[in-house]
Amino acid sequence: MTPAQSELTLITEEQYSVVIEMAYATANNFTGTAVYPSQDCHLHSAAARQLKRAVQLLAPLKMKLKVWDAYRSRAAQAELFKIMPDPDYVSDPETGICSHCRGVAIDVTIIDQHGRELNMGTGFDDFRPLAHHGNEQISEEAQRNRLLLAGVMGIAGFDSLDTEWWHYQLRDVMSYPIIEK
Repeated sequence: MTPAQSELTLITEEQYSVVIEMAYATANNFTGTAVYPSQDCHLHSAAARQLKRAVQLLAPLKMKLKVWDAYRSRAAQAELFKIMPDPDYVSDPETGICSHCRGVAIDVTIIDQHGRELNMGTGFDDFRPLAHHGNEQISEEAQRNRLLLAGVMGIAGFDSLDTEWWHYQLRDVMSYPIIEK
C-alpha cells in the first residue's frame, strides 16, 4: 500500500450519519452501466473530516447528506471521460485536476428527515446549464436548496464546481496526489 492509499478512509452510513448510494456502482448514472465493482465509499482522510463537519451543520435541521460519489480510480475516471469527454463535467484523467481520483471530491445532495431528496432543480449527472450554480431558470425552492447545500459544504471547507450543483472538493485539491488503488 502506498502512503497515498493509506490516506483513504472508508465512509460508512453509520459512522458518518450519511446515506450512501454510489451511483457509479449501479446502472443509475449517465453511462447506463456500473463503472465501480462495489458500493464502498472512500475519501481522503482530510475530506472525511470535512464531511463530518458538513453532517454536523445539517443535523440541527434534521437533514442529512446523500453521497453519490467520492474517490474514484483513474481507470473509472477514464471510462467516464470516454463517455462524456467534456472537462466542464468530467475531468480528463491524463491532463485534468481529477479531484475524485485524489479522494478529495464528493458528489452529494441533501435529504430531509424522511429520506427524501430536496428539490435541486435537476437530478444528479445532469450536464445542462440548468445544473450550474446560480442558474436562475430553476424554481426558488431549488435555488434555496442549492444555496443551503453550498453554504453547508462551504462552511465545512469544500469548494463547489460551477457546472455541477452536487460536486464539492477540498479547496487545496492540487496539494493531494492522485491515488492509485
